[in-house]
Amino acid sequence: MIATATRKPLGQLLLGKGIIQPEQLERALDEQKRSNHQKLLGEVMVELGFCTEDQITEALAEAYGVPYARISPRVADPKVIPILPKEFLETHQVLPLFLVEGVLTVAVSEPANVFLLEELERLSGYRVQLVAATSRDIKATLQTYLPSDQVFVIDDIIEEVRPEEFTLVESKVEDIANLEAAAGDSPVIKLVNYCIYSAVKEGASDIHLEPGEHSFRVRFRIDGRLAERLRPPHQMHAAVASRIKIMAGLDISERRLPQDGGIHVMMDKRPVDLRVSTMPGKHGEKVVIRIIDNDKASVNLEKLGFGYETLKQWRKLISLPNGILLVTGPTGSGKSTTLYACLQELNRPDVNVCTIEDPVEYNLAGINQFQVNEKAGFTFASALRSLLRQDPDILMVGEIRDGETAR
Repeated sequence: MIATATRKPLGQLLLGKGIIQPEQLERALDEQKRSNHQKLLGEVMVELGFCTEDQITEALAEAYGVPYARISPRVADPKVIPILPKEFLETHQVLPLFLVEGVLTVAVSEPANVFLLEELERLSGYRVQLVAATSRDIKATLQTYLPSDQVFVIDDIIEEVRPEEFTLVESKVEDIANLEAAAGDSPVIKLVNYCIYSAVKEGASDIHLEPGEHSFRVRFRIDGRLAERLRPPHQMHAAVASRIKIMAGLDISERRLPQDGGIHVMMDKRPVDLRVSTMPGKHGEKVVIRIIDNDKASVNLEKLGFGYETLKQWRKLISLPNGILLVTGPTGSGKSTTLYACLQELNRPDVNVCTIEDPVEYNLAGINQFQVNEKAGFTFASALRSLLRQDPDILMVGEIRDGETAR
């Protein structure tokens, strides 16, 4: 439990604002004593009808210098909610609202909680700006976005995908009787399409389809963190995995070995490439889909969420005539997006910009991109040696896999 500040008591705040009368405060304090202080004073006063939760929250916000806001699911950006652990959100009644220029705005129900800001910044890794909101509004919004233990009604969910928004390009279908038949069922096709469509719309970098002993969950990686999105019926897993393997041109009869493939789809009249990886597990095949959205290649530095001073310093660093910059982070954290945004900024007619990648994730006009081919001996190290003879001004190396490349 995080301690609370001991400034002006809530009762005195409400008296000072004329919201309650002295006799009402006395009665509320008596009721609180009868509950052995199991209830908060504000909770008791709301139950007695002496004031509303909004009045209490607004009074506390004013006393502690925190803005007060009425929030709803329409206000919150679902992409930033997974920044904080689900258990922390529910326990402390806090809600991340949006992330702007490196500052995370978080709604809290207890603005008097003096240690909460420090804990939020530690857990999120961002500078945090607090706004006060009622516990009621925060709970309602959390229930909208946080996954529950219930099984989602798939027929309702898949109706959200309109056929004209999603087109599979060059799918390969093999004649494997049962699995193929199940994978071709309309609900399965719609569910897979929905997962891909929703992940791209939310800006996810990966889709995880994970079977359990009696469960099947779908998670999206957004801004480096996994967030649960669906709990389809467990019996749908094998058919869903087979459908994805068919789309990726993989062998749906092979479920004992890992497989890798690719899918090319058109969404909203723009191309999106998907890299598919399957891995046999104890309860079935786990499928991970990496999303290569070409729209991300056109992201500029201003849209990456840098604070003003950080962006200014970063631009200064990438503009230096020589030196090395390392961009590191976990899977799906935005390393490639950051690098491509830098290349877009530096791409000019008077410079030779080259990249060594495995694979080439996005096609950039005006930049020389080279694909590593380990089987042919064209490794990062050998490609780097060759490119140094190509008169490069700027060189981007996708990975540092060995000491030779690092040197």
